[in-house]
Amino acid sequence: MQILCIVPCHLCEIIKQMNDMKTIFFVQESILINKCIMKKQTNYLKLLIISCLLVPFFYSCDKDDTDFLTLSTSEKTLNYHDEYQIDATSSSDIEYTVKDDYHASVSETGLVKARFVGETNIVLNNSSEEKIFKLTVEPKYNLYPEPDVEFGATKSSVIREFGSDYSESDSGIGYKDYSSAAPVIMFIFDDDDKLSSYVVMVKTFYSSKIVDFLGERYLPVGEEDDVFYFSNGLTDETTTMAVMVGLYNVSYWMILYSTYPPSGKSIKNIGFTDRSIDFDNLLKKLD
Repeated sequence: MQILCIVPCHLCEIIKQMNDMKTIFFVQESILINKCIMKKQTNYLKLLIISCLLVPFFYSCDKDDTDFLTLSTSEKTLNYHDEYQIDATSSSDIEYTVKDDYHASVSETGLVKARFVGETNIVLNNSSEEKIFKLTVEPKYNLYPEPDVEFGATKSSVIREFGSDYSESDSGIGYKDYSSAAPVIMFIFDDDDKLSSYVVMVKTFYSSKIVDFLGERYLPVGEEDDVFYFSNGLTDETTTMAVMVGLYNVSYWMILYSTYPPSGKSIKNIGFTDRSIDFDNLLKKLD
C-alpha cells in the first residue's frame, strides 16, 4: 500500500529558500577559498621576488667581507738608495701612495726606493681596506751630529740646549769641542735674538766623507763659486732649509744651514760669503 505524503505549499517554499541559501553559501565559500589561494600565491610571489633581489646584495656583502688586504710586514728600515718590495695581497688591485716623497718613492707594484734620511708612511688601499707601511731611511754616515734646533728659536733656548760654556760676538754664539770631526759649531741670531742660521766647522781631514754625509740627507742643487748647495725638499714649495758647503781655510770646511730664501729667489742667492763673515769673529774667539 503506497502512502502519499502531502507537503503544504508554504513548507515547500521554505525548503526551496533553504536550498537557494545553500547554493549561495557554497558559491561564496568557493570565492573566499579562491581569494585565499590567490593571496597566498601573491605573497609567495612577492617573497620570491624579494629573495631574488636580495641575493646579489648578500653576495656582494660576502665578497666585500672576504676582500681582505694583507700586509706581511708593516714597517722597514732602509739606507739611502736601498730598495724593498712590499709584500701585500688582495683579490682587488692595490694602490700605493707615499706620504712624503722626499724620503722614498713607490711604484704601482709596491717597489719602494729609499731616498733621503727620515721617516714616511706608504698607504696601501684596495678600495675596501687601508693599510699603513712605515718606512725609516737610516743614515750610513754619521760624520757629526746635526743640531736639533729650529730656525726662529730664541737665543736663550739654544743656550739651554747646548750649555753656558760658549764664546759670544755681536751676532751669535759659538761652542768648541762639538765633535771629533766637527770641533766647532756656531749660531747666528737676528736683531730679535731669533736663530737665523748655524754653521758646523768640519776638519778638512774628513773631506771625502762630507759628500756621503750630506748626500744621503739632502738634495744636491748645484755649485757656484766653489760653494755647493743642498736643500731639504724636492721642490721650492716643500723646501724649508738650505745647506751650503764651502772651504773656509786649509783646516776647515764650513757647512752653513740657513732658512730657505724667500719666494722668487734662488737658493744660490742666500749669500754664503756674506754670512761666513758673521762667523769670523766667533772663530777668532774660539781659537
